[in-house]
Amino acid sequence: MPKVVGYFGVGASMKALSRRQKDRKLMRHPQLRESIFERIKDGWTPEQIAGSLIYENASVRVCQETIYRYVYSAEGMMDDLWWYLPEHRRKRRPRNGRLPKKPEPHPALSIANRPEIIGERIRFRH
Repeated sequence: MPKVVGYFGVGASMKALSRRQKDRKLMRHPQLRESIFERIKDGWTPEQIAGSLIYENASVRVCQETIYRYVYSAEGMMDDLWWYLPEHRRKRRPRNGRLPKKPEPHPALSIANRPEIIGERIRFRH
């Protein structure tokens, strides 16, 4: 193949797909997954599990977000791991929640209800 220089979208797309096809960390390491299962079923939170892995100098570690993602994935739902979490929720709550509604102005403050003298602009501040 001749030497070519530049960006090629097809090649970049194939490279990205090959990177994406890797299994997740808890799927690649079954011993780690089983130890996390046992701890979750013993009442540990994902934050405690991730912290203990750091403290124990484990060769393979995961963060709490990885544990939460596995628990709420299809594989984790088959094992009913969500039931052992402190908040027994089947679905994960969004991080930010709902945005508060903007307050509507009071009807008495409507411009349609102002006195007619203001429309004439006779006095100062009208």
